[in-house]
Amino acid sequence: MSRPTTSHAVTQRRWLRHPLIVALILTIINDALAHTRLECPPPRSGKTGAKSGPCDAPDDPSLPAYPLVPGALNTVTWLESLPHPGAPGRIALSLDGDDSAGSFESCLLLDHIPHDENSRPSFGRELTYHRSSITLWVPDVYCERCHLQLMTVMSDEIHGVPEGTSCAYGGAIEAGRVRDSSLKACPVVYHSCAPVSINGTVPRNDIDECDTADFEEKLNWPMKSTQGLYEHSTYFYKGDPGEYSSDTSQLMMTGAPLDCPSNQYCNPDEFMEVKTVVPEGAGYVSLEGTCATMVTMEVEPFELGKLPSTPKTGGSVEEEVESATGGYFDQDDPCSPCEIAVPCFSVELCQLRDPMSGEWSGLAAPCNDGAELCEGCFADSPCHGFNSGDDNSPATADEVASGEGIGGTVPDTNASTEDEESGAEQATTSESDAGIKIPDIAADLSSEKGQENDYDPDSVSESNPSSSTNAGLLRLCVAAMLIVFCTVL
Repeated sequence: MSRPTTSHAVTQRRWLRHPLIVALILTIINDALAHTRLECPPPRSGKTGAKSGPCDAPDDPSLPAYPLVPGALNTVTWLESLPHPGAPGRIALSLDGDDSAGSFESCLLLDHIPHDENSRPSFGRELTYHRSSITLWVPDVYCERCHLQLMTVMSDEIHGVPEGTSCAYGGAIEAGRVRDSSLKACPVVYHSCAPVSINGTVPRNDIDECDTADFEEKLNWPMKSTQGLYEHSTYFYKGDPGEYSSDTSQLMMTGAPLDCPSNQYCNPDEFMEVKTVVPEGAGYVSLEGTCATMVTMEVEPFELGKLPSTPKTGGSVEEEVESATGGYFDQDDPCSPCEIAVPCFSVELCQLRDPMSGEWSGLAAPCNDGAELCEGCFADSPCHGFNSGDDNSPATADEVASGEGIGGTVPDTNASTEDEESGAEQATTSESDAGIKIPDIAADLSSEKGQENDYDPDSVSESNPSSSTNAGLLRLCVAAMLIVFCTVL
């Protein structure tokens, strides 16, 4: 992906001084740079990038507890909005009426759930979020409102886990449930929770600690904690890759830790060494319970308490979305998704980035929810490498105007010339007209507005609006405001 020219950077600096434009762009970045959430049982929110934990949002009493079958197999499904190679998943069950961090640590249902290395969702577009499923053994417990927690760990160097090392989940460390107490807490973990009810015999709150090893035995789970690499709540660098069926979202095989240079996509045919081929009839891939029907449905935009209800058609959702958008997000260009992170690496927002930690602050704080993934695509940004520990300082506005500290192109990222030409156009300008040319994105947003959606926005309640609707309106606002402001600047 080409970086903005010097004249473009100067003009960009001018419109970035409008606080409303910057705020709207950062809101979009915060919404789009996201990762994983539960699909069924229905989660508390549509957030896929909730780092703080133990859940993605406060419990909403208006969201009914979803019934699970006690002492039986229950399938769950989740969605990924941005892929992370080898990133493991873990599912835990809270106490009844208690969603504190320690509550979840007392009952792990399944750990080291493999990441689907075929996951390639289109950036920020809910219809292309990638679905996976796994089947759990739910114990024979009784609870009126427990909570199911999906936790996913970013286990790569860009998220603070160096190659060849391991980290442990912070909540498990605090609860004293990590065998190796010397391990550091995994820096980036995403959480999603759903209220559930289980009409079993033993009150959940009477159980101090669930027997996770017994659950693994019932499933014949291949990533048992008895194997050194799969200690509970402990995760090795890119250590849990797998492949799932593209038709039914069921796990087909697991792999050894990845040796792959990318932090976004590692082609399993090239980089994954198969460890286990899922045997026929394995409990952890059987489709059991009401959530199992999700694998036959299209992925739909989030709406609180609602599950997808549109049966799958013969066409590919990804193909339909790409056709509708003109392929603005080029899946073959690793830097294509990073178009939306351009403001984070601008001179203005680099002033708000700490040279040592690499974290943004103040108005730029939403950049911390994923913009760091794009560091390599902005090699000539004034704050490139700020997370390396070097005491760099951002370029001044005068340096930008003179062409110092910004400009040029990003080194080749293994994308072919044809890929680059088919990717998102980079906005350009000349100093004579001092305006910004709004290419595919404005046309894309305008055409998107007039297209028929898979859901009715009018049916969404004001108290729980669809995150997709909000993001769409914000994008339209940004496009419209850019056109207006850049015309008069």
